[in-house]
Order: sequence, then C-alpha cells, then structure tokens
Amino acid sequence: MPRFFGRLLAGTGALLIAATANAQGTSNAPARPWKIGGALGATIPLGDFSDGADLGWHLGGLFEYKQPSLPVSWRGELTYHRNGLKDDFFSGQIPGVGNLSGNFSMINFIANAVYPFGDKAKTSRPYIIGGLGLYRLKATASYQGIDISDSQTKFGINVGGGFEFALSGFDTFVEARFHSVFTDNSSTKFIPISFGIKF
Repeated sequence: MPRFFGRLLAGTGALLIAATANAQGTSNAPARPWKIGGALGATIPLGDFSDGADLGWHLGGLFEYKQPSLPVSWRGELTYHRNGLKDDFFSGQIPGVGNLSGNFSMINFIANAVYPFGDKAKTSRPYIIGGLGLYRLKATASYQGIDISDSQTKFGINVGGGFEFALSGFDTFVEARFHSVFTDNSSTKFIPISFGIKF
C-alpha cells in the first residue's frame, strides 16, 4: 500500500509541474476578445409588480465581447426569471375569490454595454452596465381547477453596476440592475441581484 501511495504522489506531482509549466508557457499569449458565462440570483419585484409577485429567482447565460480599441465591452444575455404569485393578492382585490396559485415568468433577450473602472492589472474592478432588450412576460394562475394565463412581449431598459473579480483562468462578478419593461398601463419594474462567472 505505501508503494501505491508513493506512485500516486509522484504522479500527482508530475501533473502539477506540467500544469504549472503550461500556465507559464501560455501566460504571455494574447487574451481572447470574447468570453462566455452565466449568472444566477434573486429577482426583486418593484412597484405594481410587487403587489402581486413574491421574491423570485433567475438563471441565464451571457456572451461578452471586448474590442481592444474601445473602453467598453458588449454583452448579450438570455435570462429566465420566475416569481411566485402572492397568495392573498386576488382575494384582496376581488370579493369572494379565494387564494390562487400561480407564477410570473420572463425570458429576456438583452444587449448591454459594460464600462469598467480602475487599473486593468487589479484583480477586482467596479463597472457600470446598461442597455435595452426584448422581454417575454407570462402570468399563469390556477383556481378551483381552472387555469388562466396571459403573456406579452415588450421592450425594456436596464441599468446598474457591479464588481468583477479576476481569478486564475476565469472571472466572477456580483451585480445589481434596475429593469423597467414598457408593459401596458404601467411599467414592470424589478431588480435582479446576480452572481456570475465568465470564461
């Protein structure tokens, strides 16, 4: 058994040396102009949206491109949001109607500009982000065996900021943004707080 562990230790050491040499050999290689990644977190409803929606969650993917001659990066996002329907919303609005079960969901296609601050050599940098996109909103509810739903597709804007942390081989970020979707009667507003990763 000690012999086996000795071989395992030697093999592990050889792998670590090879990985270190490979990292040193590629450290001077030019950085890719693009990154892919994803993000997840909480979706906080605001205003009229918060009257019927509970705290929710979101999950999405992103593609980011940095043109060397410009200080900004361009980020495209596809994100899914889901918020539960408040149990007592309709019972308080319509007499005689009991509690409904249901949810609000959104699929967002967004194009953003990202502007970082500070020294590129630092491992953490703040940034601001903003842009516009297309939002597909859907509300579903169920009451006494009857299902109802409504959906619409609208344009919207978003703006916010965050911090990016450069790690070995990838980046992570934490950000918060304000979204306003130009829905009928009043805008649908919410703030997603996200943790993300980029490769």
